[in-house]
Amino acid sequence: MKSKKGIMAVTGSLLVLSSVLSGCGSSSTTSTNNTATPATTAGASSTPVSAQPLSLTWMRYEHASQAIVANSKAVQEISKRKNVKLNLQSVPQSNYDDKKKTLIATNTLPDVMLVKQDDIQNFADTGAFLDLTPYLDKMPNLKKVISQQPEINKNKIDGKLYGFPLVANWQGVGGQLSMIRMDVLDKLGLKKPTTYDELYQVMKKMKEANPDSYPFTARAANGLTGTENLINPISFAFGSGYTTFNGTKVYYEPKDKQYKFGPAMPEFKAAITWLNKLYKDKLLDPDYATATSQIWQEKLNSGKSFYFQDNNGFASTFNINLQKKDPNAKFDMLDTMTSPSGAKRNLIYALGHLSESYVINAKVKNPEQVVQFMDWFYSQEGIEVTNFGNKGEDFTGENGDYKLTDAVVNKYKDRQPSAVYALQSEYGTGYLGLAVNNDDHAGLPFNSKEWVEWNTKASKALAAGENVQFVNDPPFTKDEREKLKQIRTQLDAYLAQNMDKFIVTDGALNDWDNFVKQLKAKGSDDIVKIYNDALARVK
Repeated sequence: MKSKKGIMAVTGSLLVLSSVLSGCGSSSTTSTNNTATPATTAGASSTPVSAQPLSLTWMRYEHASQAIVANSKAVQEISKRKNVKLNLQSVPQSNYDDKKKTLIATNTLPDVMLVKQDDIQNFADTGAFLDLTPYLDKMPNLKKVISQQPEINKNKIDGKLYGFPLVANWQGVGGQLSMIRMDVLDKLGLKKPTTYDELYQVMKKMKEANPDSYPFTARAANGLTGTENLINPISFAFGSGYTTFNGTKVYYEPKDKQYKFGPAMPEFKAAITWLNKLYKDKLLDPDYATATSQIWQEKLNSGKSFYFQDNNGFASTFNINLQKKDPNAKFDMLDTMTSPSGAKRNLIYALGHLSESYVINAKVKNPEQVVQFMDWFYSQEGIEVTNFGNKGEDFTGENGDYKLTDAVVNKYKDRQPSAVYALQSEYGTGYLGLAVNNDDHAGLPFNSKEWVEWNTKASKALAAGENVQFVNDPPFTKDEREKLKQIRTQLDAYLAQNMDKFIVTDGALNDWDNFVKQLKAKGSDDIVKIYNDALARVK
C-alpha cells in the first residue's frame, strides 16, 4: 500500500503535459524535430553525499491531477543516493496560497517550500528565506543553469537570490492557444475562422444549432481569476495585454520591449467590446468569472462548449472523452487568428517555471549542506532521478534524448485518467512532483498524435514570432516593492470591481474613458514606470 499525504481526488480527465502548464522561463532554441524545446544542458553531479543523514521537511502544492506520494520512488532514491530523508508536506493547490502565506507571516516555514516570485519579492525583507548568494560557489550546477538562462537573474532581490527556480531541461511548447471543435464546424458546413470577427460568426452558428450551449468557456487558473485568465489571451491577441504572470496589471509589449498598461490602449477596449458582444449574444459562458478548472473541463468534455483559448494540452483528454460517445468528435488547434487591429499573435507559456522557486527556511540547520543538496537537482543525476527514475530499469538515453523503457510504458499506458500523471505520481517525478529541473520526455509515449501535431505547430509559430511567451518580472528595489504593494492594493480592487461590468452589462462601455481616468488616478502610470525602470536596469 503506497503511503500518501494530503492526496486530493483526481477530478476530471487530464492528459496535458506539465510542459504546457503555467510557468515562466528563458528563451532557447527550438529542437530540430520541432516537437519540443531543450532549455538547458545538465551539469554533472558534483554534490557530495551527506556523511550524516539529513532530514528535511519539504512542502509544495498538490495538483488535482497528480497526487503526492510520501514514499515515492524519487523519495526512496534520494534517500539511497544522497542520504537525505524528505518528509513531504502537500497541500491542495486550492488552499496552498493561504497556507503558505500563514506560514510566512508566522515565520513557521518548513525547511524547503515552493513559493511564487511575488512571495519572494513581498517577504524577502522579513528574513524568513535563506539568502543563497553567499553559497553560489558551492552550487556549480545552479551556476551553470543561470549562465545558460540569464533570465533567472530577474529573480534576484537587491542583487540577492533567495530561491531555487523551477527550470526546464526539455519541454514542449504550448499555452493559451485557440482550440475548437472541428467536427461541429464540419457538421454545420463552416470554415475554420481566421479572424476574431469570423470566430464570432462561427460561434453564433454553433449557438443557433445548439441553443443550450455556450460556445466559449473559460476558467480561473494559475493563480489568476477567471476574469483575468479570460482577458489575458484575448487582449494580447487584439494587440494589447492585461496582466503579468503573477497578476500585476501591466503587460510586456514585445514590439516596444517595454511594459504597458492595457486598459489605456484602444486595442484593449476593442477586446473587451468583443467579449461584451459574445456575452450579450450568450456565446460566452456566464460562469467564466467563477468557473473552476473542474467545471470548465466538464463543459468541454460533455459538449456544452465548443471553444477555449487556454492550455491547449487539455484537448487531448477532451477528445478521448468526447469520442467515447461520438468517434468523430475532435478539438483541433486553429492557426493564429487576426484581430481587428491587424495583430496576429498568441500568448503562450514560457519555458520552465521561473515564477516558482523553492525557498529555504533561514533558520534551517546546516544551511551549506542543504544548499549543496538542492544544487544536485539541477545535475544530470538529479534530472534523471526526479523525472524518470532509475537508468536502465525505468529509462535509457542521455541528456536531451531520454526514453522510458517499454516495461514502464506498458505498465502505465492504460492507466486512467492520465497515464503520465499516474506514472509521475507513483514515481514522485516531473514538474508536479520533485523535479526542479523538469524534463518532459517521460510524457511523449503517452501523448496523442494530435498533441505532437499541436506541439509542432506551436513551435513553428514561436519561431515565426506569432506565439509570444510570458516574460519574468524584473527585479525591484525595496522602495519599488513597497510602492507596488500600495498601488496594487487600490488598483487591483478597482479593476476587480469594474472589469466584469464592462463584459456583462449593456452600455457600460460608454463610461470607459472615465474608467481609465480613475485608473490613472489610482496609479496605473506609476506602476508602468516602476516596471520599466526596473527592466532598464537589467537590459
